[in-house]
Amino acid sequence: MRYLIFFSFFFLSKINHGISQNFLKLKFVDNIYNSPIDSLEIEIDEESYFTDLDGILSYEYNSLPVTVKVNDYRFYKRNIEILNLNDNEYRLINRGIILDDIIVNSEMITNKLKDISVSTSVVSDIELKKNSGDFIINSLNELPGIFIHSAGYNTNRITIRGMGSRSPYSTNKIKAYLNNIPLTNGVGELTMEDYGLDIINQIEVVKGPNSSIYGSGLGGNILLKTEKLTEKFIKINSSYKSFNTFQNRVSLSKRINKIDLFVNLEKLKSDGYRENNTYENTRLFGSLDYHINDYINISIIQFITDVEALIPSSLSLDDYKNSPTNAAFSWKNIKGGENYSRSLTGVSINTNKLNYSSNTSLFYKFFENSELRPFNYLTEDSKSFGARHSGKFVMKKSSIIYGFEINNEDYHFDTWDDYDGIIGQNLITHQVQDRNNYNLFIQFDNQISKKSNINLAVGLNKLDYDWVCCDDRELNSLSYSGKSIISPKISYNYNLGRNSLFVNVSHGYSSPNIDETLDENGLVNENIKPETGWNYEIGLIGSSSNKRISYNINGYLMDIKNLLVAQRTSFDTFTGVNAGRTSHPGIESTVNFILYDSKNFSITSSNNFSKYWYTFKDFINRDIDYSSNQITGVPTHTVISEIRFDRNEFVAKVSFRNIGKIPIDDSNSIFTENYSLLNLKISQSFNLGKTNLSVLTGVDNIFDVKYASGVVINARGFGGRDPRYYYPGLPRNYFISLSFSL
Repeated sequence: MRYLIFFSFFFLSKINHGISQNFLKLKFVDNIYNSPIDSLEIEIDEESYFTDLDGILSYEYNSLPVTVKVNDYRFYKRNIEILNLNDNEYRLINRGIILDDIIVNSEMITNKLKDISVSTSVVSDIELKKNSGDFIINSLNELPGIFIHSAGYNTNRITIRGMGSRSPYSTNKIKAYLNNIPLTNGVGELTMEDYGLDIINQIEVVKGPNSSIYGSGLGGNILLKTEKLTEKFIKINSSYKSFNTFQNRVSLSKRINKIDLFVNLEKLKSDGYRENNTYENTRLFGSLDYHINDYINISIIQFITDVEALIPSSLSLDDYKNSPTNAAFSWKNIKGGENYSRSLTGVSINTNKLNYSSNTSLFYKFFENSELRPFNYLTEDSKSFGARHSGKFVMKKSSIIYGFEINNEDYHFDTWDDYDGIIGQNLITHQVQDRNNYNLFIQFDNQISKKSNINLAVGLNKLDYDWVCCDDRELNSLSYSGKSIISPKISYNYNLGRNSLFVNVSHGYSSPNIDETLDENGLVNENIKPETGWNYEIGLIGSSSNKRISYNINGYLMDIKNLLVAQRTSFDTFTGVNAGRTSHPGIESTVNFILYDSKNFSITSSNNFSKYWYTFKDFINRDIDYSSNQITGVPTHTVISEIRFDRNEFVAKVSFRNIGKIPIDDSNSIFTENYSLLNLKISQSFNLGKTNLSVLTGVDNIFDVKYASGVVINARGFGGRDPRYYYPGLPRNYFISLSFSL
């Protein structure tokens, strides 16, 4: 893919106390998408500078000529000599490379990846544009330290360093944010598949409890940043995938004076690979940014999604091997599925002046769901209000970040009698929870020397809720007030030139979810405790002297106390216990190679490897000792490797994925088989006057490998049936996508 960048240079002159000052004002714009390029690295007089959110950099110079070096990892290096102040236009070709100097903002500080002291993975705007039409889940699944159990478009479970692997259904114990607005609900549950890739400009994943300013969750944080404004008025995309899957999107953007408008509408419909597997999702995202002046802007976002999906559920070993397209009989028989709506409204005020910047957000979230299940009919809804504020003071060699986050959620949960798919009139259970989450944080960064930096942070976290349960037995109520949890962090980064070394020690916690708060009678367990743990980590980030090799390697150990376990006691009932301690040692690595590059052609390779030795350290459950066994739901290793060919606006990518075996019961008597997948993706862009046309096509699972894309932990068989552990992965499948930018 070629990025066409043009620079506009303007001369500003002003006199202050009789001294003349000369300024260059540089604006960097992507000519394909016509959007400003923020955080673009350029070098002037051996000093590095970065463009702002509008792609602009102002530079004070003494005299002409001025040599501007484009020193960004995304483009071929160019030296531009400015001889005069007339308008000039230059073109840079994207290299399609992710290096160690990628820009991150996960700690409210714009930094190169190699200059931070926490384990962070990034999916850049370049990768997102080349994967246009794909799903966020798939992009996350290519990162080291992350594994996703997938059961379909509407059922995915994200695990980071083993955290969240025991969640029965949805993603848990991982916090996600969209432009600093939390997406995770009051008990840590997340539905990431609701959000389309085309509204996202960058994804940052902070792994482990390393980010005090985002709640110190044991699993980590997923930070989504929305697409920047493009001067293109309209973008249209239409995709077809196997299994009668259609996806259509249209985006509109416009700048009107000081107001930036962006709207994205998407429709996805699929018959699915399996029986009882149809899926339909309509979602709308809109944003408005009002730039009051150079220092203050107000941002409003609105997201709405509506999903109708049938659920095939998991399969027994026999069905998984011999009839993977089947649905579980009980779900197929009643055409079981879910129908839910979700919305998010957020208003943010951003300030950036001199040595102080801040973000203040107010948000409202709504969720409503009805689900027909073989054993009952479920209805649930929640309304959530909250606020988040963060501020940053910058001094000469240090900075202070502070803030808070509060969230109140009113949650209702009802189950109704059901017979052969006909909803009965009898209320089985009725639950109401009023949840309150609080988070206070402060972080101090200090540059000890030109080569070293230390980071000290602490977060205060608290969960309270009032609970009422009315069922066919009795009325119960309970007020639960969790203890305030203090989570400190200390980290250190030492710059070795082309390389940097970091170490950190951090504390985190995870709150119990709905199922984990209940005892064996279906009532709230007052004695349940949150998971807590310490993380110890060391990492090396850097590159070779010629920048043809870059790497990010780290080793870590998480020691988790009060492991939360949700265990099934009947067909539709779970109970939660604190079952012991777990140990999470692991190695994560990313190594990138520039195999060949020339003016118009490059061959690059990106390789991620993760190895896990996760074990139950002290785990006794129902009088059975599982200590020293492997932690369930986590593969022994993951390998993701790709080789990419870039020629102007043509890209071909071959990717390889190898997943180790996964223990699926606590006794380690049953494992999935390891598997390898090979995928191919080809894209081509064309400039037709002011119109850009992009074609993307490919095939996944080229060799039609049979594998389990997700598992149910400790599945139980009922009514004399075999336990249903397995979700079958997709066989060989194809896709094609067309995009227009006008």
